[in-house]
Amino acid sequence: MTDLKIWKIVFEIRYPAAANLFDNRGKIAAKWQWTSDLSEWRISSNQVSVHNKSGTTFLNAGFKNTSVVVEQPENHAQFSERALEFSTWVLDLLQIKSIDRVGLRIIQLAKRQHFKLLVSKMREELFKLGEEDWASLDGHPEDLGLPLTLALGENKANFTLGPMKSDQLVNFFESNDVKGKLPSVAVFIDFDLYKNEPNFPPETRTKNLGDFLKSGSQQILDISDKFLAKYGGFK
Repeated sequence: MTDLKIWKIVFEIRYPAAANLFDNRGKIAAKWQWTSDLSEWRISSNQVSVHNKSGTTFLNAGFKNTSVVVEQPENHAQFSERALEFSTWVLDLLQIKSIDRVGLRIIQLAKRQHFKLLVSKMREELFKLGEEDWASLDGHPEDLGLPLTLALGENKANFTLGPMKSDQLVNFFESNDVKGKLPSVAVFIDFDLYKNEPNFPPETRTKNLGDFLKSGSQQILDISDKFLAKYGGFK
């Protein structure tokens, strides 16, 4: 078991342009405002967003996509329940017949103490290069990151692992409350699991999306734990 903590989750569904959005923007805002702590809303030409004052939760319905974004979620199971309810409601309202892409992105952090030591340790584990190898580059890297594209059965994933300072981490968050709580140094894992053109017909779509959320979140957490234990588990 690692010390990774979930700091942000994004569930997004992309679909062909939906003209029905324009006649239903007010209905979407009225339906979801005041659910939980979502007191705020904004409507633009191509998107409706309902959110809380702290900016930690956003429900977005757009012309070509819908998304649910939560920073510092209580747990991924609770997130999945809200994401599924909102997304399927929007898809039905906009009469979406097919989905172009479904994706689940989880950003996790593991707090660490010393950035330079973390870079050095992760450099040794990730690249297995000796002093002579680095000397050929005329120096050691002061920072690093490991971006990967993974094939995971029918799904794919964009995966990034690396050490980060808080001034880098703030770029991944919207809420000032969350930005103020970020660790000064952390191992950063950004895992975006997705499926292109999924076969999710409207009659089974709720079950299909629910299964993707459940199995996808577990897959992300399991793989992330394995990577951290091997390449960034040291304190």
